Amino acid sequence: MGVVTDPSFVVTFRWFRGSAVSNPLMMLRAGMGLSQPEYARLVAERHVELGFGQMAARREKVSRWESGRIAPEHTAQLAMAHIHGVADGDVVRLGWPHWLYMAVGDGLLSGEQHDFESAVAALRGSVQLAGAPGPPGLVVRGAALARQLRAVGARVAAPEHACGREGPPLARDLVEWLDGRISALERQHNRSSLAPTALYTAALAEHRIAVRLLTTAGYDARTGGRLIALAARTGLRCGWFSHMLGEYARAERQALAAMRAAAAAGEPALVSEAMVLLAIRHLEAGAPADARLLVRAARTIDPRLPPDSQVVLHAEDAMARARGGEECGAVRELDKALEKTTGLGGDPEVEAGFDVMAQGFALSLVQARVALGFGYLHEAGRHIDAAMPYLITPQAGPRCPHTGVFLLQALDARIALGELDRAVTVVHQALAAVGALPPGLTVRYRKRLVPFQSEPLVRHALDELAEAGSV
Repeated sequence: MGVVTDPSFVVTFRWFRGSAVSNPLMMLRAGMGLSQPEYARLVAERHVELGFGQMAARREKVSRWESGRIAPEHTAQLAMAHIHGVADGDVVRLGWPHWLYMAVGDGLLSGEQHDFESAVAALRGSVQLAGAPGPPGLVVRGAALARQLRAVGARVAAPEHACGREGPPLARDLVEWLDGRISALERQHNRSSLAPTALYTAALAEHRIAVRLLTTAGYDARTGGRLIALAARTGLRCGWFSHMLGEYARAERQALAAMRAAAAAGEPALVSEAMVLLAIRHLEAGAPADARLLVRAARTIDPRLPPDSQVVLHAEDAMARARGGEECGAVRELDKALEKTTGLGGDPEVEAGFDVMAQGFALSLVQARVALGFGYLHEAGRHIDAAMPYLITPQAGPRCPHTGVFLLQALDARIALGELDRAVTVVHQALAAVGALPPGLTVRYRKRLVPFQSEPLVRHALDELAEAGSV
């Protein structure tokens, strides 16, 4: 996977000394299921194939590379980069061992290790996703996802003690300061005066700080536990805001890294929140069975989920069941979601910043999608009509950052209903409500319209999307 690496992230590695985190080469090799002698032979074979000549295929070489005692020769690094899908230019630009983190991300996220060490490594890899859209496929699904969720559940039930670390001591109250900044960002999840692009930029900045402190500062085990929990929280914000920007693949990878970190920290509420986001991604990718698996796991991990999170899980379960043709089950989950939404207004357990009205209109979109799944077109149209006024009405104060994604769902529904003229209207309304759409969302809006570009109205909408630009 090609990754845009932030220069400050590379500086972090240069500051980093004496970490408890394993060499990424060790994780890459283990992820391929190769022993050190097998990996040595593979590198030697690729070295010859690339025209660099013969090289000794010795286990001792790989052991020394992994321990950090020696760095491979440049041509050996190029052979290894070819194996792991990293561009030659990145090998030169980043140097050893930093370029390995270009390859380690998805291998770590789909791997079987769920200890503190691998969680920290996954967080470091997640920083590299800053500008990387990622491939369209899911990182983990099916049986592999089930195994990972079991491992996460076991880790939450018996969290590993965080590692202390030698290094420059943390400034007094720095952890409290970072906690306060993250809490302020979390309160803008459902209503904010900032655009999603700005929210993502702010979340990524906090995430970099948390991960840098975790990997470069000196602290005791208790502080290490707090830091990895903070990094899980910032990683989750990055994932949610990536989703708002239409960067679904990036959101999934950030959520997977945050889930590992939250499990290592023994934070069931954060683990469940990561599973909520992952369920959305799996529904979007057409994997409803995986989404239901994630919903069940989230409920098991944290049986005391706050009411607003329960609403979202019921909605996700309803959509997954509808995709599987379970009409009765889908209706039952929708009823539960609606019942809980009705009582949220005065519930003290509802998270700060939660927008009950926005949740109600979001549920209208879910009802429309479920109705469409079973061919109830009139009912689907009615639910879309109910949601649209909230989504498009100008608001003096902060608005819901999810508006662009919600309107994309409305666009899908209008197209499914065969209402092409009203679908085009949704595009105009989205541009009026959100302004210039983020690049990821722009691509998704255009993708929906391109099959109908022979229609003048649609061509006009496509031109308007292009003229509006992206932020």
